[in-house]
Amino acid sequence: MNPDDRQRDMCDAEQQAHARIAAALARLVSPDAASVPHPYLSRYLAHHAALGEALDDNHVPPGLLPWTIGDGVRGLLSLPHAHLADRAWLTAWAAVEPYVQDADLPSRFTSLHLAYTALRFPGVPHQRLPQEAAEFAGSRLRVLWSQWTPPSNVLATLSRRSLSLATVEGPDGAELLAVGNEAGSIELIDTVTGAPVGDRIPAHEGDVQCLSFAAYSTGGGALISGSTDGTVRVWDTTRGTLLDHRTFGRRTWTSAVTGYRNDAGTLTVAAINGDGEVKLWRDPSEEHHLANLNPHPLERAAFALTLAVDPGGRNLLIGVGHTLSIWDGADHRLLREYSVDAPVRSLTGTTVPGCVATGHSDGSITLWDTDSGAQATFTGEGEPVTALVALRVDGLDLLAAAGSGATIDLWDMGAKRRTGQLSGHTDTVTALSSFSADGTDRLASTARDNTVRLWDTHAIQRAIRGSATTPAVVAVAITPDSVAGPRLAVSYATSQTQVWDTLSGSSTSTLDSDSRRPTSALTWAQGDQGRNLLLWSASDHSIRSWAPVTGTTVGAPLQGHSQPIRALASTVARSGRRVVISSDDFAVRLWDLDRGQSLQLWRHPYTVRTVAAASDGVSADWFASGSADGAVRLWDSTDGAPRHVFYCSQGVINAVAINAGPSPLPPFLASGGDDGTVCLWDLSALAPIGKPLQGHTDAVEAITTWTTTSDVPRSFVASSSRDGTIRFWEVATTSRCILQLATGSPVHSLSAYPSDESTNAVVLAMAGEAGVAVVEVDLEDQAPTG
Repeated sequence: MNPDDRQRDMCDAEQQAHARIAAALARLVSPDAASVPHPYLSRYLAHHAALGEALDDNHVPPGLLPWTIGDGVRGLLSLPHAHLADRAWLTAWAAVEPYVQDADLPSRFTSLHLAYTALRFPGVPHQRLPQEAAEFAGSRLRVLWSQWTPPSNVLATLSRRSLSLATVEGPDGAELLAVGNEAGSIELIDTVTGAPVGDRIPAHEGDVQCLSFAAYSTGGGALISGSTDGTVRVWDTTRGTLLDHRTFGRRTWTSAVTGYRNDAGTLTVAAINGDGEVKLWRDPSEEHHLANLNPHPLERAAFALTLAVDPGGRNLLIGVGHTLSIWDGADHRLLREYSVDAPVRSLTGTTVPGCVATGHSDGSITLWDTDSGAQATFTGEGEPVTALVALRVDGLDLLAAAGSGATIDLWDMGAKRRTGQLSGHTDTVTALSSFSADGTDRLASTARDNTVRLWDTHAIQRAIRGSATTPAVVAVAITPDSVAGPRLAVSYATSQTQVWDTLSGSSTSTLDSDSRRPTSALTWAQGDQGRNLLLWSASDHSIRSWAPVTGTTVGAPLQGHSQPIRALASTVARSGRRVVISSDDFAVRLWDLDRGQSLQLWRHPYTVRTVAAASDGVSADWFASGSADGAVRLWDSTDGAPRHVFYCSQGVINAVAINAGPSPLPPFLASGGDDGTVCLWDLSALAPIGKPLQGHTDAVEAITTWTTTSDVPRSFVASSSRDGTIRFWEVATTSRCILQLATGSPVHSLSAYPSDESTNAVVLAMAGEAGVAVVEVDLEDQAPTG
């Protein structure tokens, strides 16, 4: 037997041994999910299954997943041999795993239950779900109906806004991602587990806006970072220590960095600043001024720098300002210069030797042959291409490009056309990086949604094929209609608005809107004979009333706003039905819905992000608005000036909700802001109730509140955040989080009402980029999560 065959047999034997171990360990997992598994099962079972090429739901039972520690399941699923058929529970866990690292067990079980049911049974009402989805031991919810598709490719969640990304080699040859953020630090993340590697590096005093990696021939390498503080620093990735510190010597910023080693192993660091000055540094302390690039007349601070390889394998240093300049990487001779038409925002080498690509401020991408100049230009959508990277998938030479949006465009360099789009991020993509693992190229991305995501070959292939995805939802409203049963109104980003019967899972009616523009706000209002009306925002900035049962418009439009509608809220006040409307024209209007009459126009100094309305039906009505100036204003229907102003100290106020019914607390208002807190305000005493509720790691996007109908009423608040979670707070007693629901994607709209099925349960409708879902959450006897 030759050595290669012997090595292959040894690998096969090892793989089979791990598979047998995983099968044996799986039999030890109790069918009762509440039973504490042996620590070895929690830490190592999934790892054995992955090494045994048996990572599926049979070898890693669903009841074990919330207990798992050690290697992240989401990373193990990305291994080439892990693409097995029976992985529905594992895929669901991968979607929520990054968001529940510090959550308690009820929260982990509940989050897994939602993800599994939503991903496996979209559009299926609860009564038609199979048993494993209808009820899951340890979970606190029932999924009543969903079209919710949380992404399963989130590698890690971050606590700071990330701006730059690079693939580096860490200790023992591990593939890591270096992430630079706006706080001046760098984090190293394991590309398999998503776990942080070592301590966060306090790298700079300014934003870390560019990163590059130069490998050592013996393993490891040097990470090069550039910052808005004008410095360039070099780090040892195996130890996390500083190797070198450089500066441009005057008040400027570092625009781009790169680095490479010559045949003798000497490291050359190259950097360009905001004035177009290109400098080189060599071990140990040699500094060389290479050039001053001329600025582009349309954008004088647009400069970029990268490393490329020509067809002969020679390193080329590429710099761009008003011209694309090419230097020999060894002796730094200027080889060629080509004029650049549009300002450059990004620059990358490609998978084709002798070819580089530039992304421009007008949204175009240009391919350059380093010998002959520009070869092709791709016309984009007009938004600047701020991130650009090359990769090869299934023999296709691709460019991945991102701009000011949350999607990533894929361009086929050979066919010279856009071939697909990657969606999943919920905010602006800020950086891209490609790397090879197990012989295949993968794409890493980071964005202002504070996530790092991995896109493997399968995800890229699906994007190229144009596989359908769940449409994003702009607005949602739910009502316990006393005649027709629960009704869910959903405004999709596709400009369609539908009303769903969540009991049957069928669409009962479709709104015939007046344009291709999505309806930005929805709310239900009481109608005749117990049948509710749907109020919706039209493209002419008016509000229209629609009767879903008959499919007809009711009454005249409510007009007066000059800009798009931001939010709606309705209530039955002491003197009739009222609706509050906020718009981007800095104004809030109060309408008498019975008479179709405008009652008040309340001006604001800043944009109004949210409104709320409530009444106790006897002695008091409340109307509230939250705005970008950080204040919540209370209004009276008979006065044009605020009744009271709460200065919340929460940053921009994104959400408000009022609880005016019988409650252990006096009538109160809940506010959520950009600082991630929820504040409670006594509407009788006009004073705060307790301390801010803390726990979210990003801005609060939506809030709802309710009081249960049990013998001992309990008041709750639910808050959703850009951090991908919904937190449930019992506010009358502990004022602490009693359940954390990981949604895997930010929820920006919440609507709720107490359930008839359980005295301490709530029916909650949630909506966001991942779609829409209606769940019933049981909050009985929950211990605080802290």
